[in-house]
Amino acid sequence: HAGHHLKLQRSAKKLLIVITDGEPADIDVRDPQYLRHDTKKAVEEVARNGVTTYCMSLDPRADNYVSRIFGQKNYMVVDHVERLPEKLPLLYAGLTR
Repeated sequence: HAGHHLKLQRSAKKLLIVITDGEPADIDVRDPQYLRHDTKKAVEEVARNGVTTYCMSLDPRADNYVSRIFGQKNYMVVDHVERLPEKLPLLYAGLTR
């Protein structure tokens, strides 16, 4: 996992940006509540290792679940995939100041 590799880095600021098109999914698990909880646990685990996780979602309904997974200030919803090249550099610049 990316969190494992970031944990090993000697850096004052560690950042993991997750870009997603929808809710957490798994081939073996169908329960959406379990998948959201499992993802939240993974975000909390990397946070304990000093990694800030930020989510950029392309799902217009993401506000319903992403804030509970990543935190109220650690996500952004991009309304159209075509805007991703515009939004990603701005996000990165804001998070790495």
